[in-house]
Amino acid sequence: MRPVPRPVSEAPDHRGFAHLVVVHPPFAAPVLPDQRPSAAPAHDPEAARTAVLGLSTVSAVRRERAPSRLALPKSPVRRKDLDEVSVAVWGSTVKITDPALVEDGMQPDALEDEFRAQKKKYPEALVVAVCSLNFRFHYTKLLAAAPNIPDVKIEGRWVLQTTGEPRAVLAAAGVDLDELDAEYGDEFAPECGDDGGGLSDFDGFLHMLTGGALGVYADEERVHSTFVVKRSKHGKDCLRRIWLPIGARRAMLRLLGYRNL
Repeated sequence: MRPVPRPVSEAPDHRGFAHLVVVHPPFAAPVLPDQRPSAAPAHDPEAARTAVLGLSTVSAVRRERAPSRLALPKSPVRRKDLDEVSVAVWGSTVKITDPALVEDGMQPDALEDEFRAQKKKYPEALVVAVCSLNFRFHYTKLLAAAPNIPDVKIEGRWVLQTTGEPRAVLAAAGVDLDELDAEYGDEFAPECGDDGGGLSDFDGFLHMLTGGALGVYADEERVHSTFVVKRSKHGKDCLRRIWLPIGARRAMLRLLGYRNL
């Protein structure tokens, strides 16, 4: 079963999302690009609450919703959307979706700062961070870390540039590179392109590193928790830089009700 296509956002202007995934050892057998992750183990709401409170963008939880079916991230549309953080904890895998972590490639590095903080906190884990923003241009950033391997950074607007060796991170996560090459040909081959750093399938790369945590399926069985949070000063600054630029846009969003940033 393939993941459902990402829907067109209803947001009238900014469209974006950011994910952070931490996979703690021992690492399970990799989920290959055409394999569906298991629905077990079940989501742990208490561990999810602990994870959201550990973010630098959050100072407290105002309200917690009952766990709901995992869904694709929606770009913030209304004021309250900016204070919603979704977290899933499936065994050793923690997946966080937070609009305050979105970057545009020009402002200070909200996503990268949190990525490095999680790396420092969990040096033996796999840490993956990804954001996408479509506002006048399409910006993408992908960060991946594995123990004892140089970090991978893939980012850009029209063309993605790669720093580090994605295949080395895959190998550290337990992927058999020979088997991968035999099964998928040049999609993950070292010579498949300078810009991709040996990748032409970025979604497949993320799928393998995160154990399928970022995929969403048409008959999805997994659930996650959503928290309405109180933002830290850092979190407010991150939201202001990306979602509330100065000028007419800020005035418009204030009229829509976002008056507290």
